[in-house]
Amino acid sequence: MKRKIFLAATSLSLLTIAACGDTATPTSGVKDESNLTLQEVYNKAIERQQSLESVHAKLEMNQATELSIDGQSVMLTSSSNLTMEMTQNPLSFYTNGTVDMNMGDEKVSMPMEMYMTEKDGFFFYNGQNEQWLKLPESQQELLLQQTGAQADASEQLEQLKPFIEDFTFKQDNDSYLLTLSIEGEKFKEFILSQMNTSLGDLTEVNEEIYTNMSFKDSKYEIVIEKDTFDTKQIDMDLTLLMDIEGQTTKVESDTKVEYSKFDEMDQIKIPDAVKNKAISSDF
Repeated sequence: MKRKIFLAATSLSLLTIAACGDTATPTSGVKDESNLTLQEVYNKAIERQQSLESVHAKLEMNQATELSIDGQSVMLTSSSNLTMEMTQNPLSFYTNGTVDMNMGDEKVSMPMEMYMTEKDGFFFYNGQNEQWLKLPESQQELLLQQTGAQADASEQLEQLKPFIEDFTFKQDNDSYLLTLSIEGEKFKEFILSQMNTSLGDLTEVNEEIYTNMSFKDSKYEIVIEKDTFDTKQIDMDLTLLMDIEGQTTKVESDTKVEYSKFDEMDQIKIPDAVKNKAISSDF
């Protein structure tokens, strides 16, 4: 149960943009104001994502999970620093970085490295055993949902359509600035849909989580470049409160993603050394 709750929170790390019919409010010192509405920016951002062939992303995420178990408080923390590359047609994916975890008396620092291509499949580096693993095809889709989606903004555009009217919309000289304050039943439904996508069908678990879930001082801040409509940056500050089976859980997640090198990445190839050393294994 604890692992499912933890993964559910982390699966919300990357979202992009939404829209409605207002023009962007200029911030101080704006010289060249855009007259595009939220809806127009949204449509152009969708078009840009649909044509995007490759992207590079840098992700920094700090997360603290506080569990109350039998009256005792347990704190779990993690810090992720990852770079991601994704190309389309054919789909390929590469992630590299580190994940540091503090689980009470135990501290763990793990290297994170993954390759995926349509031709060769999904390869994952197990830092504890210093061994490359080739994952079965049945697990590839789940892992892409949990990891690859973080580098792909297009899917998130579709998922945020219910929140079009909830964004505030500003502009500076170079960018459109969108902010979403997270609260209410509508966003709870979105979170549960994310959990089903990332963790499988959790209908019974979802019902209890939905009833006992709330947010505090949470928001997304998104930056869209004016000239190209590329999603340049996403900052997420999320505080999620849950009371599950009489146990209180508080998850605080601070995530920052910077996108760059739009349509500049070469097709990703898995090194022969990785493919030759890998052993078949479940994740």
